Amino acid sequence: MSREALARGSLSAARAAVAAVVSAAALKFAAFSQSLSAAVLADAVHTAVDITAVATAYLVVKASLKPPDAEHPYGHQRADAVGGIISSMVMLLSAAIIAYEALHKLVLWEPYAPSLISAALLGTAVAIDVSRAASMSRQKGRSITLRASAAHFVTDAAISLSALAVLLSGIVASAHSAGFLTRWGPAIDAGTALAAACYLALRCAALLRVSVTELLDYMPREIADRACRIAREMPGVRLVKSVRVRKSGSIYHADVVIAVDGHMSVSEAHEIADRVEKALRRELMGEVSVHVEPCDYRQN
Repeated sequence: MSREALARGSLSAARAAVAAVVSAAALKFAAFSQSLSAAVLADAVHTAVDITAVATAYLVVKASLKPPDAEHPYGHQRADAVGGIISSMVMLLSAAIIAYEALHKLVLWEPYAPSLISAALLGTAVAIDVSRAASMSRQKGRSITLRASAAHFVTDAAISLSALAVLLSGIVASAHSAGFLTRWGPAIDAGTALAAACYLALRCAALLRVSVTELLDYMPREIADRACRIAREMPGVRLVKSVRVRKSGSIYHADVVIAVDGHMSVSEAHEIADRVEKALRRELMGEVSVHVEPCDYRQN
């Protein structure tokens, strides 16, 4: 798939996520106003903070797709890693807010008031969460920022489902025992919200590690091996002396050193290097630099 096709897909996914998260947040706050549940409030706050995350994702993906210019000859794909870090920090903020609200409810021992209306509102929001998570997951292998957003949306769906379970179990339990919510409601409600906060914090740590690793020019071993194999199989290449690859957003840049027959003319050696460069650019979709050296037959 071309870089332009990846760009269109990534930007479209980010744009759709902005509209979906606003709708889901409105439904969840409406569900909280009906139930006063800490688990539902945690879910609503989490989704509200998502608005910042998906807006960041959209802007960062759009920036990362700008073509190279005089000041950025390798393009702007590194903006994607920065967006991944910002999205991860937003996830951590969500976890902190959720934990605070849950502990506040627990200390005050405030029961919640589940209703069929609140369950229906939250159920609709869950459907939106699942839909947007599936849409973003189709893009997550191409962009760190979209990967963070996809993971965030999967977490949204999980938290929403747990909050929905709290509401439905409360409706059923209160129908059979009038004092159940007063005795056990706050513990169940706050416990669910705290579990969601812990899960969110763990997801944040994992995604933050991915983003920071890319900014530190980590070389994916499997990509470097693939590039080495492509160069080695090119006619005229006697030896691949070194391959250095670095990830930049959804593409990879590479520096390759090959050895050719030392008796070749400069023009012939350049033609081989040009074929290697084109093949690697098709595979990696980034900038490729190929250096040619004469082959020492003792190395071959």
